[in-house]
This record gives sequence, C-alpha cells and structure tokens, in this order.
Amino acid sequence: MLKRQQRQHNPFDNRGDKPGDHRKSFQVDRDRILYSSAFRRLAQVTQVVTAQEGHVFHNRLTHSLKVAQVARRLAEKLISEQPDLAEKIGSVDPDVVEAAALAHDLGHPPFGHTAEEELDACATKQGLTDGFEGNAQSFRILTRLAIHRIDYYGLNLTRATLNAVLKYPWQRSHLPQSKRARKYSVYNLDQEAFSFTRLEKCDCQSIEASIMDFADDITYSVHDLEDFYLAGLIPLELLATDRDELARFTTEWLREFPHNRVAKVVKDNPHRFQNFLNATYNLKGQYRPGSFEQKAQIKRISSQLIQTYIHSVKLSIEYGDRGHLKHSLDKEAELKFLQRIVWSYVISNPRLATQRYGQKKIIRTLFEIYLEAIRDRDLSFIPARFVKEYLELEESESTSDKITQEKTRMAVDIVAGLSEAEAVLQYRRLTGINQGSFMDYWG
Repeated sequence: MLKRQQRQHNPFDNRGDKPGDHRKSFQVDRDRILYSSAFRRLAQVTQVVTAQEGHVFHNRLTHSLKVAQVARRLAEKLISEQPDLAEKIGSVDPDVVEAAALAHDLGHPPFGHTAEEELDACATKQGLTDGFEGNAQSFRILTRLAIHRIDYYGLNLTRATLNAVLKYPWQRSHLPQSKRARKYSVYNLDQEAFSFTRLEKCDCQSIEASIMDFADDITYSVHDLEDFYLAGLIPLELLATDRDELARFTTEWLREFPHNRVAKVVKDNPHRFQNFLNATYNLKGQYRPGSFEQKAQIKRISSQLIQTYIHSVKLSIEYGDRGHLKHSLDKEAELKFLQRIVWSYVISNPRLATQRYGQKKIIRTLFEIYLEAIRDRDLSFIPARFVKEYLELEESESTSDKITQEKTRMAVDIVAGLSEAEAVLQYRRLTGINQGSFMDYWG
C-alpha cells in the first residue's frame, strides 16, 4: 500500500502536511481536489448545453459531484460483497474512487466537446502531435497546472489517485483509425508524471479507474436523459410507441456507426427497447409535463436506474471491456441506448449548430492571440498565474523544439482553463466587440 500512497513531489508524505491533521493520504487527495479552483470552474463549463442555461440542466460541476457519489457507493458495494477479490486485484479504496470521480472532468475546456475538437485542431496545426484531449488535460491539471503550494506545481496527489484518473492510460497514437488517436490520458510533455504514476506493466486501468469510468457512464446516461426529457427535448413517448420513429432512430445510428452492436439489436428487436422505455418511464401520459407529479416520477425512476446499474457489475480477476468489472451485457446495452437518445435528439440538434460555430470561433481566436503573446514575450497579455512558469521556461536549458512545444501547450492551457463566461468576456474584450472595464479581474 505504501507505493500507492507515495506523492509525486513528496514520496514520504503518507499523511496530511499540517500538524494535527489525522486524515489519511487518500482523504487528503479528495479534499485537495474539492477545494481547488479548477474544480470550482466546472460550474461554468458545459455538460451538454451551455452552463448559462442555469440550473435546469447539469453542468460539469453538478455532473462530477454525482459521478463521485455513484462511484463511491459502487466501490463500497463491491468491497462489501467481494472483499477477498477486491484485495486480490490490488485493493479498492472508496476515497481514491471518489477523488478520481471529482477530478475526471477537470480538463474539459469551456463549451465542452466543441472546444475540445477546436483546441485539438489548433494545437495539432501548431505542431503539437498529441493535440488536446480532456482526459489528458485533467491529468496535466492535477500534476502541473493546479496551484496548491509555492514549492511545487500541481496538487501533489498520491500515485493511487493519479492512477485512478487515467481512464485511457496511454499516450496518443498516430494511427488515425486507432481508438487511441481519439482517447488518451497523457500528453508527451507529461511523461515524467505518468511514469511516476504507473506501476502496471500493461496499458490497463486500475480497478479504481474502472469504477470511476463506469460511474461516469451511469451518471450521464441517466441524468442527461432526465434533464432533456423534463425540458421537452426528448420524445420518449414517441420512441416508446411509434415503431417508425424508432426505426428512423436506429437507421441513423447504424448509418453513423455501421458495426454498432447495440443499434443492430434495437433494429432487430424493437419491442425489447420499447418495452424497456415503457416499463422504466411508465409513459402513459398520466402526468402533465412539468408538474410536481411528473418530476417526482422521473426522480424516482432515475434513482431506480442508478441502483440497477450499480448492482449489474461485479469485480473480476480477469481484465475485460470494463476493466476489472464484470458487467451485464443487457444493462450495458440499455446504457448505450440511453446515451444515444441524448445524442440523437439533443447533441446533434441543428439548434445547437449555430452556437457551436460561434464557440469554435471564440476558442480559435483566443488560442491565436495567446500563442502570439507567448511567442512575442508579451507578459502583459499572459495571465499572471502563468508568468512564473513562462519565465522558468525562458531560462531553461531545454532544446529549442521542446521550448516551442511548451509554449504552444501553454497557450492551450490558458484557453482550456477558462470558464465559459471568462472565454466570452475575453473574446469580446480582445477583439474590440466590448472593451469591458479597467476593473475587470483577469488572473
């Protein structure tokens, strides 16, 4: 256990670093993440629709809190039911699982996946072959960008917690068709922190990472659907009763992913999933949309679904599609089905297309402005919290190629670390659309 408790910057720190602090190492990790400014920023970052839509929809902060709750309960359930197996595969610690769940979305940029794609394109165009990926950015925040003490960068977390955040424990592949070209958890420049973190000889998740990953899937499948159904954007009643609508839905799914197993099952056996929707959501029109009764019913259903999915997995000594979790194929299919409903009716909705166009322009423009300032050594444009790192980079004895990469990565870090309100404000100010106020804080 000692090796799992080692910290990146202080290998012998097994307890908190304050006199009289009786927390265990993994509890310290959880608390440091919870109190970080990177975590608070998630209140102003998109989950599916922009955070400014208010409390009607989840943002990345409320999503992360729910993932943490589900992940901890799942870990506790597995430990209670299979204590010997949990110990055999390396032990399962609920504090590690919860900490990883709180941290898993820290790297999401403003405007979510739209900005993720745009930042990846911008970074790649400027020579960073590993571009941008939200999971890799989360790891970078924890190990380098977050501020905790003056004598080191990052939060100085234990090896176990850092490892649990690695959903995709590898660097980016340069093979375009590989899944690893799209999903990865570490940048080339963060290889030292990654090497410290990994004790495994294989490219496999730790057990805590597997639990966090599954909890993430459960949470966004259930809660995103709840949000948009209550908002009237998802026609569950139509899917549950109209075979033509379900056929259109699955045909579109298979057109985009022709080898998708779940979509094919839905197409071949539509009654199964229509029965699932009717049995689960009790769609008989007995409640007026938006009423107290309808909202209470949906909350009850969401709770039941989460409990069902939590109890659908067990620990396994064999590493498979879900890491060290053995899952029910039926329940996995239901999760994929629910996720696709949100994608089809909300995420790919043309009404979001114009929003995305503007969001991409904001991200691209800010990246170009900050990269130019960094290359021109214009410290008045570089946010104050990055100046120390910038000056250290200027004085370093690294190769010119590495310094160039670090400067480009810094421009990515600046833009990715903005909240959505900050991104819009800075864009308007720097492009002259709205000059803002001299008293506007920009750190």
